[in-house]
Amino acid sequence: MRRECIETSIENLRSYHKLYNELTGAQLFSISRRIGATRSRQSGGLPHGDFIVTQRRANPILAKLLLSLAGGPLLRTLNRLSTDARATQQAVLRRILAECKDTVYGREHGFSSIRTIDEYRRAVPISDFEGHRRYVERMCAGERDVLFPGKPLMYNTTSGTTDKPKFIPVSHEYFSGAFQRLSRLWLYAVMRDNPTIYNGQSLSAVAPAVDGHVADGTPHGSISGVTYRSIPGVLKKTYSTPYPIICITDYLKKYYAMMRYALACDITFIVCPSPSNLLRFHQTTMESFGDLVRDIHDGTLRSDIAECIAEADREPALAALKPNRARARHLESLLRTHGEALRPKHYWPDLACVNTWKQGNFALVLPRLDGYFPEKTVLREFGYLASEARAGIVLGNDWTHSVPAAHVYHFEFVPEEERVSPDPRTLLAHELEAGKRYYLLFTNGSGLYRYDINDIVEVIGCYGQLPLFRFIQKGEGVTSLTGEKLSEQQVIQAVQDAVARHSVHVEFFRMLCDRQSLTYRLYVEFGESSSVQARRVFGDLVDQRLKQINCEYQVKRESHRLAIPQLVEMKPGSAQRFKETLINRRLTTDGQYKETFLTKNPVHAEILGSLAVSSPA
Repeated sequence: MRRECIETSIENLRSYHKLYNELTGAQLFSISRRIGATRSRQSGGLPHGDFIVTQRRANPILAKLLLSLAGGPLLRTLNRLSTDARATQQAVLRRILAECKDTVYGREHGFSSIRTIDEYRRAVPISDFEGHRRYVERMCAGERDVLFPGKPLMYNTTSGTTDKPKFIPVSHEYFSGAFQRLSRLWLYAVMRDNPTIYNGQSLSAVAPAVDGHVADGTPHGSISGVTYRSIPGVLKKTYSTPYPIICITDYLKKYYAMMRYALACDITFIVCPSPSNLLRFHQTTMESFGDLVRDIHDGTLRSDIAECIAEADREPALAALKPNRARARHLESLLRTHGEALRPKHYWPDLACVNTWKQGNFALVLPRLDGYFPEKTVLREFGYLASEARAGIVLGNDWTHSVPAAHVYHFEFVPEEERVSPDPRTLLAHELEAGKRYYLLFTNGSGLYRYDINDIVEVIGCYGQLPLFRFIQKGEGVTSLTGEKLSEQQVIQAVQDAVARHSVHVEFFRMLCDRQSLTYRLYVEFGESSSVQARRVFGDLVDQRLKQINCEYQVKRESHRLAIPQLVEMKPGSAQRFKETLINRRLTTDGQYKETFLTKNPVHAEILGSLAVSSPA
């Protein structure tokens, strides 16, 4: 009898998982709020689209079983396909070309007649988002079958190299198929190595699913927010933070609200791509400890924070909070014991895993997390994930690298030294060498073709016939300390606009990305006619303009993950002396000298510092 019950439960879970697969994606934005309200009345939860907040904790056994049923077969598929990288990539490219041959882009580039990778290379140019923008703009206006069949489910929003944001199209098929499968594989791999992550609650740092709408009414926002909102109910019960809290637009108040919910829980799993968020969460805890404990004790949310929740969701969100006097007393005792040395390891002692980025510039933040978490807590690499693609998967706690999702995307790699070539050679996944660095290109079947994301990766080994790679840094013309992806064009435009607005005279400027101190410094040589007041406010004006130009920069600045750039005034004649120093050190020649207005070069940093009126802080 017991065996029959277990078999029945497993079959019910399989049926549930099949239904979830069918509903997620195409119907994601059309799920009725009325249905959500009905579920809320039945479960005592909070409606928000398809997000229901409940007071019931998830059953960890059911969560693990669901993930195993969903993720196990996906891992076996990846393992099987990794044994023949060439065939796997050929199959992916053939599928994408066949599916998109009758689109505007497909007809313009002759997809129907392409048979080989060489023909694809000749027919389709390497292109960044600006090369795709005119097609995306036609889609935003409502035109169908432009980059892929039909219309997008949504657009994933991120900053571009110009003042226009990038709207990355997400097709129904891509989201409900490729992206969701990769998300399940990622989560299954995390759980397989860290089986206690669902013994408590989870805390995730994501952006809202919807920020706005393009001209034809299609939403744009965060695909991670969509995933957060649409995850199966068994896993959704593990969330400490209701989705409406994620949508609070004031970042400091959003952090307070998230910690109000999370501090009342036993957090065992944190998903936080940027480690700077982890610092911000704890800083919020220490800055507002008294208010947070009071809210937990009384079952309330500070009134100025509660007012930031969307009106339709506010009352049920507050009603879901319950007084927890025992937890409040415990938190107070922790502060009395540890004082300013209080850390997350004290209030979340069962934390099993923190999934965060550890590559590139984020590695510089990690030392600041020393002593933050219990010794048993695993800081697991998040893997290669960008707004344009979830292109790399981490399969082990000890991995500092990713295996490319070569069964979903078609990849090409440009050797780093050939980047400046007018016709760079591209290599396929099975042709790479360990120890070499490459610029990454991919085709994703959701509107991006031979897409140059301007990322440098390094190959460190192989997984079957697939390369294992780690992210090194953004490529030329772009810097990023906390994910802001600041471009040289944006810096130039911000400075030019500040000059025009304030009638200040600038002889020379450089924006330095200081990776060691995680700070931007704006070095400026002002003309003699520039007033003291104009010089004093110039840095603020540039900062404000960068917020307007770059949406990612704005998010990082307003959440205090990124400090305001330091303005450093330079000595008269710095423009010429900077150039002369580079030439004298034989780092360039007079004929080859190129003006670079955004730099992360440590030699440039040293020269700029020597030309400052006073040493930067």
